[in-house]
Amino acid sequence: MWNPVRQEIYWTDSDDQKIYCYSEKTKNWRSLYHHFNASSLALHQDGGLVFGSQKGFYHISGNKKLVPIAEFYEGSPISNINDIIVDSIGRVYGGQECFRSDQEYTTGYLFRIDIDGTISIIEEGLHLSNGMGFSPNSTLFYLVDTIARNIYVYDFDLDTGNITNKRIFVTLDSIDGLPDGLTVDAEGYVWIARFLGSGITRYNPNGDIDCKIDMPCAQPTSLTFGGLNYNHLYITSASFKWETDLAPIGHDYKSHRGGELYRVELDIQGKPEFLAKTIIKAN
Repeated sequence: MWNPVRQEIYWTDSDDQKIYCYSEKTKNWRSLYHHFNASSLALHQDGGLVFGSQKGFYHISGNKKLVPIAEFYEGSPISNINDIIVDSIGRVYGGQECFRSDQEYTTGYLFRIDIDGTISIIEEGLHLSNGMGFSPNSTLFYLVDTIARNIYVYDFDLDTGNITNKRIFVTLDSIDGLPDGLTVDAEGYVWIARFLGSGITRYNPNGDIDCKIDMPCAQPTSLTFGGLNYNHLYITSASFKWETDLAPIGHDYKSHRGGELYRVELDIQGKPEFLAKTIIKAN
């Protein structure tokens, strides 16, 4: 998540339960928070970060005070939130990671949290909900289901925050790895991190490949635009080893997996992400 005011990029190491920060002004990085299993981040208009985690949605402030935003839906615990995103109204969206390679599982939901804190389910049947994005005019909503290898696109109603008319935008071939994080640039082109695919792909609004960027790691995980002119593409990657039938045939598990944060300077501009405005209730 890029902070345009501070010219900083924030990213998570969920397994190590840390949130990091890199400053483009000072060229230094630091650890912001410890002991928080954050899977994804958004900025809040009142300061601090909203994040998704294994136990729901939370807000953490500059003084490291942790406040739950949503831990239950109709009395049932909210679990395994993966990527989150915020719309231009300030509502927060987050999907579940339910896939288990070694056992049966129940598919999960995409939740929406309105500004007043109301929680709704707006999509279901998700195996591993991942990257999301909005078209520049906020009429389209993109959503990745990694295990299905699909990027879905929906019509988005900004007034209600509802999504309708689900269709497949792109299905990745096995050789390209698994779709993971997603972002949309200022031209409405969709960018995907290809986990186990060693690269990034940019699609035009019709779902055709515009270009690919090869990465020096096999497991890029997510991406966002930042920098003063939003022409820096920041890319996270994962170092853990996961041997799976979902990998491209012949995948070399001895190749460098990742674990680094990358920056690519482009002649393409991204667009700012929106600030969460959901109510933060004091404990």
